[in-house]
Amino acid sequence: MPRPRSIAATPARKARKPDAGLDSSLFIASVAKCFQVLEALNAAGRAVALTELAALAQLDRSAVQRVTHTLHALGYLRQHPLTRAFTLSGRMLEFGHTVLATDRLREKASPHLEALNRKTGETVNLTEMEGPEIVYVVRFPSLHAVSVDLHVGSRLPVYCSAAGRAILSRLDEAEAMAMLGAVKRTSMTKRTVTDLQGLRAALARARELGYALNDQEIFVGDISIATALTNRAGEPVGAINIAVPSPRWQLAEVLRRLVPQLLKTAREINRELADL
Repeated sequence: MPRPRSIAATPARKARKPDAGLDSSLFIASVAKCFQVLEALNAAGRAVALTELAALAQLDRSAVQRVTHTLHALGYLRQHPLTRAFTLSGRMLEFGHTVLATDRLREKASPHLEALNRKTGETVNLTEMEGPEIVYVVRFPSLHAVSVDLHVGSRLPVYCSAAGRAILSRLDEAEAMAMLGAVKRTSMTKRTVTDLQGLRAALARARELGYALNDQEIFVGDISIATALTNRAGEPVGAINIAVPSPRWQLAEVLRRLVPQLLKTAREINRELADL
């Protein structure tokens, strides 16, 4: 059986260009260029020299030179004294720490997810939806070796992830389908469902069963089950999921043994979300 793809083994994602509010008089193009450079460096995951960085950020060299000079002067970039290549500095960690420290959902869910991780021995995650993606905000890795290298801050498409579908299933159907219709949907594996009819059916099943399933639609050999977390108004605020490798788990066993534990944990967390 093919080995599951690792996030770390996939090509670095291109820096994302802003796609909303571009026509507004409030939009500051120079700030957007700054974040294109930062996202390009983050996606590269290594030291990058100026000329290559300009290509990765899809900006002209002079613009990138001004941006990197400013960010380096402010302490947000490091520059190697010999190669002159740039990397993100440790100062960037302050932003990530603040995001995590002020996330009340993460605070409330973490003890329950840690307990679920200890009980199952498998990878347990908390994700939140941001636009067309889900972002991992808590991750308790499996006690066993895994080949899917995700981490806090990793992002996956909402349309083909179990967590994304779990969240969408708790939205109004028309709203959910409008969101899916507006995003680019490409196949991650041979099993990926990308057509709107198939996705509508997947959301309907998730709505009926109370959980969503991803059977090797993002990574070959990876099975994920997810259920949404909701606030007191019944609105989805995130999702929890358990991910397991298919060489060690059969789908029937996942549904029989892990789904009940996942749903029980979600109910316990939801009881603590009344003030969200």
